[in-house]
Amino acid sequence: MTPVWMVASNTVRETIRQRLFLNIVVFGVGMVVFAMMVGNITFGYPERVVRSIGLSGVSIAANLMALLVGVGLVHGEIDRKTLFVVLTRPVSRAQYVLGRYLGLVAALAGVVLGFSLVFFLMLGYVLAAPTSLDVLALAMAFVEAAVLAAFAMVLSSFSTPSLAAGIGLGFWIAAASTDDLVNLTAKADGPTRFLAGTISYLLPAFARFNFRDAAVHGLAVDLGAASPCSS
Repeated sequence: MTPVWMVASNTVRETIRQRLFLNIVVFGVGMVVFAMMVGNITFGYPERVVRSIGLSGVSIAANLMALLVGVGLVHGEIDRKTLFVVLTRPVSRAQYVLGRYLGLVAALAGVVLGFSLVFFLMLGYVLAAPTSLDVLALAMAFVEAAVLAAFAMVLSSFSTPSLAAGIGLGFWIAAASTDDLVNLTAKADGPTRFLAGTISYLLPAFARFNFRDAAVHGLAVDLGAASPCSS
């Protein structure tokens, strides 16, 4: 596992040095701070506003980082011809890809952790205490970003970053809408329902990772069904 660890640690350093990474971090922190500002001018439930905008901002920033950084990881090495130098060493293709992915996931974990600390500080500013649902929503945002990062790296191995980013964005939107697609076609004809069901099985259901509404409104969560439910 030493080659995997070396590739992963190099990926973390490379990701942190990217200007895109810094821009996304600024965006995420800005969203959370914006939530605090809006919460201060909202009468009634400022903590709900902070939770809603803050958790959404963390999720969007983590997914953007996973997608936009992931689509360039392998392609950048191919374009600079440095991948061929790496593979001449005792590093297999599987070890290289695994190391790249683990490095990106480690960088994502650090970013989500940092966003979470800022988010908790903003909750404290509006005199609201973090809850287990907040932690669950943040953890699932990280899992969602990790899944998106895996797809982005697959695209990066055979496509240019700009094309891969477009395809990845479509995949993100489609994966977030699979449950809605099934519900909308529930009363449609048989072939339409079959097509919607097939798509829902082929794509990950990002809605199952979304516990933000449960955190905002304090809903009970049925982990067995992997979805929030009202109490």
